[in-house]
Parts: sequence; C-alpha cells; structure tokens
Amino acid sequence: MKKTTILTVAALLFGASLQAMAGAGGTEFTQVHEQVAGWANGTLGKTMGVAALLVGLGIGVIKQSVMAAVVGVAMALVAGFGPDVIDGVITAGLPIVNTI
Repeated sequence: MKKTTILTVAALLFGASLQAMAGAGGTEFTQVHEQVAGWANGTLGKTMGVAALLVGLGIGVIKQSVMAAVVGVAMALVAGFGPDVIDGVITAGLPIVNTI
C-alpha cells in the first residue's frame, strides 16, 4: 500500500477515537440541561408551539397562502418533539467499554 493511504487510515482512526470521547463527561451542565429541557417539554414549549401555529395560520390567512401555516405547524412540531429528538441523537452512541 502507498504511504499516503496508510497515513490517511491512521489519521481517520485517530480522529474516530477522539470523537468517541467527545461526548463523555460534562456533568456540571446536567442541571442547566434539565432546566432548559423542562421548559421545552413543559408548558413553555407547548405555549410556544401553539403560538407559532396561530401566528402561522394568521399570516397564512393574510397572505392567502398555505405556506405560512405549514411553517407554523412545522415550528409547533419542532417545539414539541425537538428536545426528545436531540436527546435521542446525542445519546444514541455505543458505550465505550475500554477507555483509550
């Protein structure tokens, strides 16, 4: 194999090992995460979702276009399901059994 191929593979493996450790730790931010996620999943998030839906519907009526209402519905969905999706993406990794 060529020398550049070996160096490229070695760099990729090194980069993968760094990314595996990037999500570890950070317990000092747990309280902040729980507070913000509580706001988003609680009454504040529902209120923002309904407000986005109503504003989108209102703008859709004024402009006589359904696109503003679609944006309002999309924002309401993101406000409702967004925090759970983000948690799922962040915690979807494989656990590291042997630390490097």
